[in-house]
Amino acid sequence: MAQQGSLEADAALLVARIARHDEAALAELYDLLAARVLGLVRRIVRDLDEAEQVCGDVFVEVWRTADRAGTSRGAVAWVLGLAHRRAVAHARHTRHPLTSVQAHEEPDGHPGHDRVLELAYYGGHPVRDVAQALGIPVAEACARLRTALGALGAPAAPGSGIAGLAGPAGPAGATAS
Repeated sequence: MAQQGSLEADAALLVARIARHDEAALAELYDLLAARVLGLVRRIVRDLDEAEQVCGDVFVEVWRTADRAGTSRGAVAWVLGLAHRRAVAHARHTRHPLTSVQAHEEPDGHPGHDRVLELAYYGGHPVRDVAQALGIPVAEACARLRTALGALGAPAAPGSGIAGLAGPAGPAGATAS
């Protein structure tokens, strides 16, 4: 397995080649990242056949958009971001709305950061729905999601729907995707 720096460098070079319509580079990027992409997609899209379809769609999108790839945070992060957005969009179209859930509670009696992360980020549910289902304010759900993402080393990106939502005046339809 390639080291993280090498993985990122390899992916960045491949994305640049894909932007010049190099089909071999797409095949190489697929070999390099498909397991990671599928792993992320499977966390959100539970059905293997559907997850594989979403994974394929991600690499089609890589091919179509590599020339305008937002790789300032890294090529791997860009591809995984595409995968997350596609998986969440798929999940939102195929799942029933979140109504109420049994929250895993921390010693302070509040839903754990992991539960908020699981439902909002991996589950693809809007933060507003997660907050309602867990019985906590939207601002608290946003803060817990931000904390959980930070602990994973994945800060909320601009446009992620959770950046700047620390206060109760956050947008009603804020999502974690």
